[in-house]
Amino acid sequence: MKTTRGAMGIAVVIVVGALAFTAGADAALAADPVSAPAPSESPVASPSGDTGGQSPSATSAPSLDASPSPVPSPSTPAPSPQPTARSTPHAVGGAAPTAAVAPPTAARLAGADRYVTSVAASRAVFPGGSDVVLIASGLSSIDGVTAAGMASRVGAPLLYVAPDSIPDAVAAELRRLAPDRIIVVGGNGVVSDRVLAGLRSFSPDVQRYGGGDRYATSRAVLSLYGTVGSVYVAAGLSLIDAPLASVAAARTGRGVLLVNGSAAADTATVSALRAAGAGTVIIAGGLGTVSAAYEQSLRSAGLTVERRVAADRYAQSVLLAADSTASASRAILANPDTMSDVAVASALAAVTGQPLFYALRQCVPDTVSADIRGASLAITAVGGERWLEPAALSNSACSSVRAARVASLTSIITSTLASYGGSFSVTVREIGGLGEIAQVSGGVRREPASMMKIFAAWAAYKMVESGKASLSTRLPSGVTLGVCVQIMIHVSDNYCHSDIVHWITIPTINAMIRSAGFTNTVYGNVPSGSSVLYAGNRTSTNDLAWMMERLANRTILGKTYSDLLINHMRSQIWRSRIASGIPPGIPQASKPGSLWISTGLLQGDTAIVYGTMSTYVLSIVGDTNPPQAALRAVSRAVYTHFNGAFGAAATYPVQQMVTQTASVLHSSPGGPAVLTIPTGVNIQVLDAQRVWYEIQYGSRKLWVYYTGLRNR
Repeated sequence: MKTTRGAMGIAVVIVVGALAFTAGADAALAADPVSAPAPSESPVASPSGDTGGQSPSATSAPSLDASPSPVPSPSTPAPSPQPTARSTPHAVGGAAPTAAVAPPTAARLAGADRYVTSVAASRAVFPGGSDVVLIASGLSSIDGVTAAGMASRVGAPLLYVAPDSIPDAVAAELRRLAPDRIIVVGGNGVVSDRVLAGLRSFSPDVQRYGGGDRYATSRAVLSLYGTVGSVYVAAGLSLIDAPLASVAAARTGRGVLLVNGSAAADTATVSALRAAGAGTVIIAGGLGTVSAAYEQSLRSAGLTVERRVAADRYAQSVLLAADSTASASRAILANPDTMSDVAVASALAAVTGQPLFYALRQCVPDTVSADIRGASLAITAVGGERWLEPAALSNSACSSVRAARVASLTSIITSTLASYGGSFSVTVREIGGLGEIAQVSGGVRREPASMMKIFAAWAAYKMVESGKASLSTRLPSGVTLGVCVQIMIHVSDNYCHSDIVHWITIPTINAMIRSAGFTNTVYGNVPSGSSVLYAGNRTSTNDLAWMMERLANRTILGKTYSDLLINHMRSQIWRSRIASGIPPGIPQASKPGSLWISTGLLQGDTAIVYGTMSTYVLSIVGDTNPPQAALRAVSRAVYTHFNGAFGAAATYPVQQMVTQTASVLHSSPGGPAVLTIPTGVNIQVLDAQRVWYEIQYGSRKLWVYYTGLRNR
């Protein structure tokens, strides 16, 4: 007899066939850093699209077997221990949770990859083996979350398999656990028949639970619970609320069900809830994941409906941790940005009856830290240091960690600049994460050079977004607004910049800038038709960085035009400053500038950098002849602060573009043809006059129409 058996007398290994995770809106919770919009081939305008909520990256969902295998029913109801409050739990109903296995004692459970991490969690709480094991695809964590509620019912660890193989570490753990029976939940599109055959070498009795999608799979698993008075429902398109709901269900003896949540509850969902004996449904998440219409449809079906929703995902974990009928000794900690760790953590928390909390990589959010400290809980983190640093394991509150990191970053910037001549302003804003903001003279008004074009592009797109113009609106020059914005950013064309500002009018664009909250930014007054380059424009790195953060978060423009502007900045060709101070292959969207002013050459750059661990905005302005090397050095220092040290920085060719058709070269913009060059010739672009790019061709400076070139 092994040391652990299913609490309902079932000796089972449940394999949850992974349904591929499709991203969904997490609108009611804190948004993750915006991922970099995919760059379009320049110079071609990006298509329009609808605005949408922030979502994690996703893979497409493979189909499961349409005909599910028969679902075995549990033979005996779960025992009913007396409830004991951990803190101030919500009132609970339904069956009491199964007696949990002993919680882990380790401070961290992690491995070289997600498969080994799942093994580490299994070994920590099932040292003597188990009759019951849950297996999910390591590439589809939503099924691990579905299985987490079942973990407490049958007393089972969760292990990951690959879609078409069993990793060696998992195979070794299965041999150690020596299960009696295996049940596969899901079709062979997610856990293949080949894997099932391999699982039979650990137990001859293998069954498969199937469903047409993740919702059908979740309904099949709910049917194993027997009768429950209350069921948590969570959006199946989000891995934020569902893990928390699964753990809360395990700790209260309730059921849990994944739902679509966008419109009304379908017949299958209502039938599953009725079959489970549910009189009460508890929605986990806000209206962005389970809509008001969906909630009303549940009420119309005769169900009592409650909702658990907090200000952000971290507060949400605190809220749902309060749903418990038993005391706890440990907080199971996971970073919600790594879905594979969250699924393992949710199963671990469910089977041990401990609360699941979310943390950032560097620390524990203050509300979570206070709850853990108030309940005197020890911490077991699931995941490696890439996702949870030592400070998180020691329950260090984010407010104190943030303050220390901002002070460190400010010192790093100051010491870096001390090695170079010039007078600088620098602002850094982290997008997501800790939200670090550091600045050195960031509020000083300075000449922005071509970085002012970011405000012109924003104002133009705001006009389009509000219906006052379209991308095809022709400016007095005859160039369309969409093309002029694109060229103004792509090659930093000063003619289109002036065209756009005068088309909007200087008083109007200044009013738009003020009303958006940019108090240090203004266009100087020059006569209509004249260049705005030396108009006495002013801004600050604080304003520039805030503009870029708001573009990245799609709060100052909708998704369509925020992404379009960022895409233009990703494809712009002048990359010798911030872009040359980060590792090769790291996406960035930048707008540099330089200008001769009374104190000498001004150098500036503003960029969003999409680092491997953190996304941030960096804005730099330096005057009194600073070298470009100073901007590169600051860029490297800031990247290292957020993402770690690296070797050689990215480099870019002097010949930034290449002919994409046989192209006629002209002696002047639209002037006489000089010669035709073939496709595939590398070209150095020097300047532009609207749709005409000035290029270096041998020893000659000639002009080519912009559509003849593309970025290398």
